[in-house]
Amino acid sequence: MGLILKLLSAILLIALLPGLPPYTTFPFTGFSIAPLKKLEGPLAINRQLDDVERLLEGRLYGPEALLPLGSDIYTGTYGGQIVRINETHISPVARLGGHCESLEDEQVCSRPLGLALDTQRTNSLIAVDAYSGIWEVDLVSGDKKQLVSRDLVLDGFGVNRKPQLFNSVTVAKNGDIYWTESSSDFDLQDAVSTIFANPSGRLFKYDRKSKKNTVLLDQLYFANGVALSPNEEFVLVSETFASQVRRVYLKGEKAFESDIFVSGLPGLPDNLSGDDSGLWVPLDVAADAEDPLLVHLMPNVPLIRKFCARVIALARLPFQLVHRLLPNVYARRFLYSIGHFETLNFLIPPRTTVVRMDWSGRIVGSLHGSDGTSGSSATHAVHVGQFLYLGSVRNRFVGRVRLPTGLVTGEPAPIHEKIPDDAPRPKPGKLKVIRKDGEGEL
Repeated sequence: MGLILKLLSAILLIALLPGLPPYTTFPFTGFSIAPLKKLEGPLAINRQLDDVERLLEGRLYGPEALLPLGSDIYTGTYGGQIVRINETHISPVARLGGHCESLEDEQVCSRPLGLALDTQRTNSLIAVDAYSGIWEVDLVSGDKKQLVSRDLVLDGFGVNRKPQLFNSVTVAKNGDIYWTESSSDFDLQDAVSTIFANPSGRLFKYDRKSKKNTVLLDQLYFANGVALSPNEEFVLVSETFASQVRRVYLKGEKAFESDIFVSGLPGLPDNLSGDDSGLWVPLDVAADAEDPLLVHLMPNVPLIRKFCARVIALARLPFQLVHRLLPNVYARRFLYSIGHFETLNFLIPPRTTVVRMDWSGRIVGSLHGSDGTSGSSATHAVHVGQFLYLGSVRNRFVGRVRLPTGLVTGEPAPIHEKIPDDAPRPKPGKLKVIRKDGEGEL
């Protein structure tokens, strides 16, 4: 009993003592999320994601988002590269950051996450670097131009602040950009702490003419994938840790009002990919009502969340001080290992799930896999021809599976015009790949 009382006293001391890090935008208060749906009906378990074909296995790491363009697919990888995939070939397109020697230097070399076609410029895409912001990238020359940086103080609902963790993007027909910030308090190398802090994610609209950012939603529990409806009457955003998708109306009497598009998804929704008849919602980490995740257990216990966040912050503090005074690889490795999402990979359940929805918010079907061929998760699902291509921030390949008949009644996601064969391309070169044991080349 005495030991238990001492432990409780230590927990209360760490949780209640004023002035300790982390210093978050919003105070630690309780909130709630909807219960998870049961795996029945259109969510019933099947084996549609078993026997997934692994493309380019071992040749790229962490294809978080996939952008089909003609016969090519573009994606961003660990090491800071945006690359072009054409059948069995991979070629570098652009690098958003500098060069680094290992994963622990991710802040230097950047981490491309969301990608979207630029509707206003030929052979151009809009890319999100988790650390530095939103970029316009020329697919032919590889030139890049920054549109939004983390140095800007942006509006919030009640608290204006600088963005920290940039995530996903989509582009309207007129060129305006809708993008998400997952957290205002932590960057990607300290993202584990976003589980414990009160939500601070935001959804923005960037006006290409005025170059102004307008906040559409705030206090999202890890804002993630974003998609526009076919007629652009509303925009959707994944609220990952809340296992739901939010909707903001853009036109009509409800313009700029928001509601819940779907809640209680059996896992953590990531990037959204839409077509004429609906959208794909991949679940980065699977869960269900009987097996919830840590994030589903924490919202109503703010004191425990505060304790966990402070323990992580206090564990990182001496290594941060040492690294500032004497930069070294050991301090970097510790900081990366204790704060990055990769730390939690061992907790990920074996099931992979992709949900199919229509534009009214109805779940019309789902694909599941548990044989391990699809990897540890799916963060993006793109329908091209007869196949569904799967990206994942954790995998070292791009997955491909043939779609079952009848699941998709409309056209697949638009495959944009192919870059003309006579258009100049970047000079071929070695593609650098960041591995845990150093940097290599393809």
